[in-house]
Amino acid sequence: MVQAIDNRTDLTARLVGTGPHPRLDTWDQAEVTVLDAEPVAGYADLLSRNVGQRMLLAVPGGLLADAEPGSTIRVRARLAAGEAMAERRPSPGHFAVEPPR
Repeated sequence: MVQAIDNRTDLTARLVGTGPHPRLDTWDQAEVTVLDAEPVAGYADLLSRNVGQRMLLAVPGGLLADAEPGSTIRVRARLAAGEAMAERRPSPGHFAVEPPR
């Protein structure tokens, strides 16, 4: 059995689109372009390699309810079972949506 690496990365991304997650009932799946990534102290950083690329990001349902394409998303995320996932219950300051400019 492979041991999962405890990891976290603070991402800044541009929202391309969003819809229901195909496997997780209460989650959405966002397509984003990663603009920046910062490691989180004490955790492995497994998502920084995606800067400048599009990727899919699982986000708890409702957090992107008012977001529109072009919005900037700031999120703490991790790689779990090969999928990028936002924190289920983000702490204050670890999830934000800024409208497009």
